[in-house]
Amino acid sequence: MASLAERLVPDELWELFRRVVPPTEVVRPQGGGRRRAGDREVLTAIIFVATSGCTSRTVS
Repeated sequence: MASLAERLVPDELWELFRRVVPPTEVVRPQGGGRRRAGDREVLTAIIFVATSGCTSRTVS
């Protein structure tokens, strides 16, 4: 069974995305902080929200 990421962002779409959006390199000279989320995981999350119609919870 294919994972959600494989279904929402197949290799063909990922290759197209990589041609349009250049890879990013994060330099943290001060160190620390959170590990950066991967580009493919972020693209998967964007496509999931856009296609599922789920809404985010706002904090007031």
